[in-house]
Amino acid sequence: MSNNPHRRKRAFLDELVQYLIPPSLIVLLTVTLWDLFYGFGRFETFIDIFDLYVIIIFSIDLWYRYKEVQNLHEWVHRNYLDIIATIPYNFLFAGIAWMPLLQGVKGLRFLRFARLTRLLRFAGRLPRFLRLRGSIKKSSRIRKKQPHEKHFKGVLSFKVILLITINSIMGTGIYFLIAAGAKHAGPASLLSWAILSIISLYIAACFSELVSMFPKAGGVYEYAKQAYGRFWSFLIGWSTAIAGAVTIAMLILGALQYIAPQHPQLYIFAASLFILLFSAVAYRGMKTSVVVLILFALITLLSVLSLIIPGLFSLRLENFTPFFVFPSFTILLTIFFIAETFFGWESAVFLAAETKNPRKVMPRALIIGTLVIAVLSLSLAVVGMGLIEWSVFGQSNAPLSDIAHVLFGDVGKVIFTLLVFISILGAVASWIVTAPRLLMALAEDKLFFVQFAKIHPVYKSPYVSIIFEFFILILLVIIGSGSYETLLHMLIPLIIFIYSSVLLAVLVLRFKRPDIPRTFRVPFGKIGPLLTILFMFGLLVGFVLYTHSAWEILKISLSLILFGIPAYFFIELFYTKKYTILRRRAMFKLQHALHKTIKPLRLYAQMVRMVGGVKGTVIDFNTPHAGMTRFLKRKKMNVSKIIVLNLVKEEVEELRKEGFEGVEIHKIRSYTLPSVRADAFFSVNDLGQVKDVEHFVKQVSRVLKKRGVFCFAVRNSLVNVHPNAILLGDKKAILRIFKENSLDAKYLRKKKGLGEVLFIYGVKR
Repeated sequence: MSNNPHRRKRAFLDELVQYLIPPSLIVLLTVTLWDLFYGFGRFETFIDIFDLYVIIIFSIDLWYRYKEVQNLHEWVHRNYLDIIATIPYNFLFAGIAWMPLLQGVKGLRFLRFARLTRLLRFAGRLPRFLRLRGSIKKSSRIRKKQPHEKHFKGVLSFKVILLITINSIMGTGIYFLIAAGAKHAGPASLLSWAILSIISLYIAACFSELVSMFPKAGGVYEYAKQAYGRFWSFLIGWSTAIAGAVTIAMLILGALQYIAPQHPQLYIFAASLFILLFSAVAYRGMKTSVVVLILFALITLLSVLSLIIPGLFSLRLENFTPFFVFPSFTILLTIFFIAETFFGWESAVFLAAETKNPRKVMPRALIIGTLVIAVLSLSLAVVGMGLIEWSVFGQSNAPLSDIAHVLFGDVGKVIFTLLVFISILGAVASWIVTAPRLLMALAEDKLFFVQFAKIHPVYKSPYVSIIFEFFILILLVIIGSGSYETLLHMLIPLIIFIYSSVLLAVLVLRFKRPDIPRTFRVPFGKIGPLLTILFMFGLLVGFVLYTHSAWEILKISLSLILFGIPAYFFIELFYTKKYTILRRRAMFKLQHALHKTIKPLRLYAQMVRMVGGVKGTVIDFNTPHAGMTRFLKRKKMNVSKIIVLNLVKEEVEELRKEGFEGVEIHKIRSYTLPSVRADAFFSVNDLGQVKDVEHFVKQVSRVLKKRGVFCFAVRNSLVNVHPNAILLGDKKAILRIFKENSLDAKYLRKKKGLGEVLFIYGVKR
């Protein structure tokens, strides 16, 4: 590079712009989506100012790209998308009320409508968002075996997983929605139940084919990853995580509404206690969870059968005439309102990795479980309308309790109200136990903070994900308290999106991966999924057209899905080496600005003691602020030479200013080691960051002399952000890597406040 200070300044500005563009676009995309769905009111001007800032940094970037090629045609060819992105389309519609020209043009007066204006602003910014695609590295590699498969053992038998499947699917739908069916279609709602049962059996069969191919804990996320790749699988996993959290909140609020409709002020406190209880059960692992879930499942089946069997012998057939009391299209529309009865297959498949012989057992459990729910729900609908006139039954807030009152009197109503409450809590328990496995699967693929993939060494549960889920659920219950029906309607569009992706995955994988063994194949696998998707979206259209406030509810669901897009780019960006180094550079500059003295930490003294002292040539590999070098020099250790290899420019420059003797300083660009020989090697946190741990350890072995010592330290916080946290947490796997590279290593964890420090140290053979 030239020594010209003006050129150095320009290079710095170019580098700064390269760092600023991706995170700025993520922020802009997030606020634009919020603006699109909800608006910013008086703050819209500030969003436009931020958008102008993005256009300016795009323009600076384009200027530097032109200086590189000095050829207009080539510059346009390479950067035409970015050139389009710098055109401020949205400013053409900014402040429309103040633009007399537009006010005078009749054809453009519709632009005053706020919703359309927000849509135009979104469309105007869309070309800028395309730049995000190039900010991350594409990864097509899919692991054949996920890390959790080493820890999870097949402990669930067919009978157990069948009961858990029934418990997961049953939810609140069967307790509330049989009345909703009567309300919207009268006796003809029985046809709605029959049609829904057939469709649900087909969806269950599609899940069965996929779980027979990929019996892993990620469930729908795993199927999407195999069919669509990394971005779409994250978006589907994101939507499933949201749907799971909403389902749990809906279930527990529904249960409390059932048992104590007159005391809504107690809902938040009671819900929090139950969430804490079931999270503790989930934390204790599958052996404890199975006992609890089986008990709940048996209570659920006993409760429902205790109403169905006597109820079928007490029917009043005159209640079913006339059979058609509403227009025929309401039969199909009613399916939308009762569909939640069958939601829950995604919860059951999260347990595939812990099921015995899952490729055969899971398909049977899903199909038989769905068939059981279909028979029970249809039977309850018959009994409900056969005992209570449909118009009265349709207004019931507690339909099973009302059925029990007709059959068994006041005492029976009280008993069954309690039994229904316990049964709904059983569905809550099922979801709380299974849902954290989705976060674990996302974290294993570095699509969520990798600490969430950690599995408890004793209980074999994804305990970090369980703890995180606990706090999210408490927050959601506080927000959604008193909004059971809103949560239900918001959930259905999310589920339609998720299930449509699962159905389409069956078709995609039939063509993409025909080689994978399938112990179960869904009939009509190349046309059936498409027809089912069209039917589900037809229901969604009917819901929007014929239901009051449907668009507002649908808008919330759609926004929750789309907010996954900036979340995806954020998490991908977070783990790139470029931004990992940037965070360290920012921390160095902050400490320097605050005149914070960089003191030798006890950490470096511990590392030196662990290897029994040092002598000869020492490699200080990228320790923060060259901390190991400072420690060795200030303690006047007897070393002949220190070779500093550091990724951070500012730290290198600061160290050179200090002018230590016997220190050779190198600014490096990657984790590749130069051809040097050393007697000792020290590193802090890098083992958690390198892209290929095995290759890096091999390089360390190459530079170390025989009997040379090494020590790696990795600081782990409460929420670990090291990309390799999963591998480093597997003691056997990481020690095997060192052993295969002629390094005899020891593994030690030391607690430090809410975090810990992991040491891997030893000697080269």
